[in-house]
Amino acid sequence: MQTKTPYIPTRERATAVPLGNFDVMEDGNTLVNRLYYAVPRFENGRFQCSVFYEENIFRKEPNGDLMLVHSNFREEN
Repeated sequence: MQTKTPYIPTRERATAVPLGNFDVMEDGNTLVNRLYYAVPRFENGRFQCSVFYEENIFRKEPNGDLMLVHSNFREEN
């Protein structure tokens, strides 16, 4: 069980809540992984929640190791 909430930089400057860790594509050479986060907030008396994900693209090495090739943050629509 995760005991620390990671700091994810967002426009809202709020703490992100981790939702899940999913491998969304894998073949013999590449692995694409997404880490999903929710950023809850109250605005004008209403609850709102944005969902973001960090997409990480890894290259598979011949020895089985993964090498991070690219990483970015996106907002889920």
